[in-house]
Amino acid sequence: MSAPAKQVSYPSAPHMAPPPYSAPSVPPPAYDEPPAKYAVIDGVRQLNPEYKKYMAQQGKPATTALRPDVALPVVSNMDQHQQLRDASLKANSGDVPLAKSTDATIDMLQDPDYCRKIGLGADQAVDALGNLFAKYEVPMGLMNKLMGLTEFNYLEFTVDDSGSMGTRVSASQTRWGEAHERLKTLVEILAYIPTPRVVIKFLNRADRIVLERKGEDPQTFIGRAYQQIDQAFKRPPDGMTPVERSLQDSFREGAGKKVARYLFCDGVPDGGDAAKGRIAALLKTRQNPADNPMTLLSCSENDKDVEWMKVVEEAASFCAECDDFLAEAEEVRGDQGDVFPYTVGFYLLCQLVGAMNPNDLDALDESVPFTKWTLDNLLGVTNSEQDYRRYFDGFLRAQRERKVDGPLDTINLLKKQQNWEASFGAFLRERDPQNIPAVREFKEKLQKCDAQDVAPQFGYLKV
Repeated sequence: MSAPAKQVSYPSAPHMAPPPYSAPSVPPPAYDEPPAKYAVIDGVRQLNPEYKKYMAQQGKPATTALRPDVALPVVSNMDQHQQLRDASLKANSGDVPLAKSTDATIDMLQDPDYCRKIGLGADQAVDALGNLFAKYEVPMGLMNKLMGLTEFNYLEFTVDDSGSMGTRVSASQTRWGEAHERLKTLVEILAYIPTPRVVIKFLNRADRIVLERKGEDPQTFIGRAYQQIDQAFKRPPDGMTPVERSLQDSFREGAGKKVARYLFCDGVPDGGDAAKGRIAALLKTRQNPADNPMTLLSCSENDKDVEWMKVVEEAASFCAECDDFLAEAEEVRGDQGDVFPYTVGFYLLCQLVGAMNPNDLDALDESVPFTKWTLDNLLGVTNSEQDYRRYFDGFLRAQRERKVDGPLDTINLLKKQQNWEASFGAFLRERDPQNIPAVREFKEKLQKCDAQDVAPQFGYLKV
């Protein structure tokens, strides 16, 4: 899919703001305090219409999901969970329990040893992470995913500092500036978990930033990290794009270790198609891919220059590619539908942990519905059957609206024609979608289509 022009992908960015408020003929209500965030209307859990009006008056979006009118509500912390429970009980719609994985993560966050590692008291860690999640609208269910990063020996961020990173993507922003801001936001999130060593390096320069926890609280860690990152980014980008060499060096250094790798890159690697093939081969054949997840972070408004990342993602296991927020949100919307609440927070967590979660976070674009169990655990709360049906119907609408470019467009034709409705009961009951025959059959057909239709277009994937 064609990505829109690049913009900074955070809640403060211009494209996240609601349209200017136009006063109706009747003066809007005055609020002494914010209305309740959630409401249950006709059995449907949703953002409270009064809360939406209140946020519009504040000049802020009520949600960063593309379709606030239909998207499932996102619950980011314990306070919001209580508000949703209160709204549901008030409407006689039953309780809203936390998903089991979220419950278990909350217990982990209260462990004294865990809290000590991030410089907080046992009664502070849950609230601190919850407040951060609310800031970016991250679903509570992704706390569990974020904790997976603590199992690695270190995290390695490689930043493309080639000359083309100085290209402007807007009047006030360059690709270099965008990578700078995206990196700082990811480090901010990492500050709230007992992160292993974080290594930040560049494609052309030898200097590195090494961030290690020293028992300080998250804000102190963030301040120290930002100071070092800002200093490094003062030097403008200059040089080539030696991605292949950088990855080879990285895998040599990390041999026998568990390393989560991230690459910010804006274009074609040095060596062209031949290098793309060798990079694809390196990632496809790397040892222990589950212990060495790779995330390719596109930093270009030129789709053709970074198309190789999307193709390599499909070729290698535990490998993810991530564009800017709007591009990713539209892609998820096309595969999962309008009801799935893909927010800025979802986007940020997918950058950090999508590659290591191929069955859910990295499957958002696979055109397969999530089981209710998976959806509950991603969002962190147990959805009612009625809300799951809403999600499923939204998925089916997106499927019907999928564009097919003629009879030779076999992949999109297959995605459009697959009969998921007949398996709704199985999606409601089963945890693992692989236990559903329709899912197994669909994926087998899709793999055949990929081999026939995609590989011939990209010769560098024949590895």
